Amino acid sequence: MTQQRERVAEFERRLEGEDGLSERSIKEIVDALRPQMQELARKQVELAKVELAPVGRQAGIAAGLLVAGAVFLHLFVVFLAVTGIYLLNEVGGLSLWVSALIVSGILLVIGGVLAGTGAGRLRGLDPKPRRTISTFQQNVEWLKGQFRS
Repeated sequence: MTQQRERVAEFERRLEGEDGLSERSIKEIVDALRPQMQELARKQVELAKVELAPVGRQAGIAAGLLVAGAVFLHLFVVFLAVTGIYLLNEVGGLSLWVSALIVSGILLVIGGVLAGTGAGRLRGLDPKPRRTISTFQQNVEWLKGQFRS
């Protein structure tokens, strides 16, 4: 951080000239600023990537939970439903349609809990790159100050 401040101070000295006042035109100043602005833009993009990577991983985990819930429901629905229906029909003496209704309700609860857990994790994520926005605002304020001086 100190090295960056030294670079900024050196750049300011070069812009102002030896007598403290610049005789340079706005075009010359903007041309001198262009490489620093390009570097600043690259650093902002890099910071945004670094800041959003953990959020992306958490979103991937939450999406994985949702997919796991859907796969669970899809693969096991038929087996559990058929087994449960026949079990209730044979052991409980219930008709097939009542047995099917009970088993379907149980599977609905299981799928709802899995999907609700994944959706809750997705809602809890904060994808806003706060540090990137903050540093960008600081850079804009610094630039405004440079043109006011």
